[in-house]
Amino acid sequence: MPFPTEFEDRLKEILPQRPDGIFGPRAWQSFRINTLKTGVQEAWDALSRAQVDFRKVDFCPYAVLVPKSAARELLKSDLVADGLLYAQGLESILAVMVLDPRPGEHVLDMCAAPGSKTSQIAMLMNNQGTLKANEPVAQRVYKLKSVLRLTGARALLSSVDGRRMRPEGEGFERVLVDAPCSCEGRFTLDEPKSFAYWSVRKIKEMSHKQKGLLLNASRFLKPGGTMVYATCTFAPEENEEVVDWFLRKTGGGFELVPPALNAIKTYPCLSQWQGRSYSFPGGTPLRILPDERMEGFFIAKFTNSHYK
Repeated sequence: MPFPTEFEDRLKEILPQRPDGIFGPRAWQSFRINTLKTGVQEAWDALSRAQVDFRKVDFCPYAVLVPKSAARELLKSDLVADGLLYAQGLESILAVMVLDPRPGEHVLDMCAAPGSKTSQIAMLMNNQGTLKANEPVAQRVYKLKSVLRLTGARALLSSVDGRRMRPEGEGFERVLVDAPCSCEGRFTLDEPKSFAYWSVRKIKEMSHKQKGLLLNASRFLKPGGTMVYATCTFAPEENEEVVDWFLRKTGGGFELVPPALNAIKTYPCLSQWQGRSYSFPGGTPLRILPDERMEGFFIAKFTNSHYK
């Protein structure tokens, strides 16, 4: 089943040179080694003993890639059932790497379920400090709790629309806004259900919601803090437009920081879209190209511009 014509037309403007195969099935499944429960070398040794074909990941020491055929069996193993390995997309892992949470800090994950990034944040903090995980959809909080329990991650949970949250206490050194989006970066041609509900109307609805989430999240950030905004979509209305709007709305109070990531397939952000121009003082967000290892993603990193 082909993609909707309107989506294809938009994509030609966003990605003029479209590499072959970016919407094909992913050849690899990525797993995060959960260092709250095991060491990296110990996990490698366990995979070798189980005769699992795996590859190390050049940009992340605690991630491994497993062929999809082998991943199905690995997902049934004790390594996964006991929370030593956790199936998590590399693009998801990257967002938390850019956030760079550290032990002892106060960190907020504003849109937390299902818990992949939340548990990774807790892992990098070594469960030291304060991690608040908010999930607005009550039913999804159960999944979040399950993932935290499985991985041994600790977090304070809340369930409220992120746009309605109110700052309490001293604020947070780091805030993650992994925003709900139109999910275009997850589209695959062999899974029509992945794009069955796509529409420009949905994109506009998501953009409006994302702006509210990002603006309110900024109110929780301590001076000198780091905030990361991420989506898994191509749509400029949900990416460049949200970032540009936020920078203008906050009147110079925040600026972009170039994410320090290497060995990642990226492509340029847009400076204009459908008659609108975008400006990114201080740095440029990352547009991550889908490939055989990961889905498409967008990451923007901010800091309070008056505190460096």
